[in-house]
Amino acid sequence: MRTDKNKTFEILGGYLMNNNHLNIGYFAEMVIIVSDNESTLYKERFNTRRKTRNIAINELMHFINSELKYSGYDGYYATNKQVMDFDKEHGGDLEKVLDIVENNIITTRKECA
Repeated sequence: MRTDKNKTFEILGGYLMNNNHLNIGYFAEMVIIVSDNESTLYKERFNTRRKTRNIAINELMHFINSELKYSGYDGYYATNKQVMDFDKEHGGDLEKVLDIVENNIITTRKECA
């Protein structure tokens, strides 16, 4: 497995709007859809020994890495540092994305309890 900052930025850049900020709602929804349809990720939402924020971060990273693979960059993965660097350069909107994903995890836990 290899990593490449430019490839990670290319993937995340596909979710930017004209103002150079992430399309927060759409990006969060895409992360949630992928997580709901990936059985391992979905089951992990009910692991109460893990903080919901950590689960949300894991789902975000899985989504980005899946996008790398689907975009023809098989064998590449994004690092936390690359994602954080992208976030710093584009307004820090990933925290808002994680808030939405985390709230969805909490809601899922309540609905299925």
